[in-house]
Amino acid sequence: MRELLKNRQIAISVAIMAFLVFIAVFADVLAPYDYTEKNLQDRLQPPSFEHLFGTDQLGRDILTMVMYGARASLFVGFTVTFVSMMIGVSIGIFAGYYGGWADEVLMRQTDSFLAFPSMFLALGITAFLGQGLENMMIALIIVEWTVFARVARGSTLDIRTKGYIRASQWVGASDGYIIARHILPNIVTPVLIMATLGIGNVILAAAGLSFLGLGVQPSTPEWGAMLNAGRSYFSSAPYMMFFPGFMIMITVLAFN
Repeated sequence: MRELLKNRQIAISVAIMAFLVFIAVFADVLAPYDYTEKNLQDRLQPPSFEHLFGTDQLGRDILTMVMYGARASLFVGFTVTFVSMMIGVSIGIFAGYYGGWADEVLMRQTDSFLAFPSMFLALGITAFLGQGLENMMIALIIVEWTVFARVARGSTLDIRTKGYIRASQWVGASDGYIIARHILPNIVTPVLIMATLGIGNVILAAAGLSFLGLGVQPSTPEWGAMLNAGRSYFSSAPYMMFFPGFMIMITVLAFN
């Protein structure tokens, strides 16, 4: 029964992720309006047949904004996680495999990043670099790589003591061959688990930065920015915050 429930949860999560990716890729075709189209006469309209999610303070269709927001949020989530994973795994394998001073230097550097709460560190870096999608992604990459480095190092430390690693070294196999042939395939599972969790965390962090005004430009459709724009109208038009907030919630839940 437990296994059946687990499989059903996985199927639901995959279906949600596939649906979100589909919306993000085909937003130009699926969106009922142009997200740049403004109509002040229709501003702050509640959900209706004409505008299923209502309209914002500029008269833009919120459903359209949510669809294009999926493109921005998923792009940030996948890109930041992938780059962070490449950097973190490379550093973690190098430190774990060679050990010694390299391990000490790299891991103490990692610890210095982990000493700060990730969101506060991302806030500080983004505030220093300035507002914008690229700067926000750089800040999140600087924060996220440390997790992958720790996981990759721990797995490498365990694997390098195995008999087949020693056997490969005895027969003269190069370090590059051992890492590519034996280390990497055996750390894929924990790294991918962290990556799926990382995508949800990155999307949530990016939404938080945009909500605080440090992410994308206000006119860019992004769920966090939409939450920020809607908070001034929470009493009169709560749907402006509900729909992007709901999308953030189900996206993070699906990846987790």
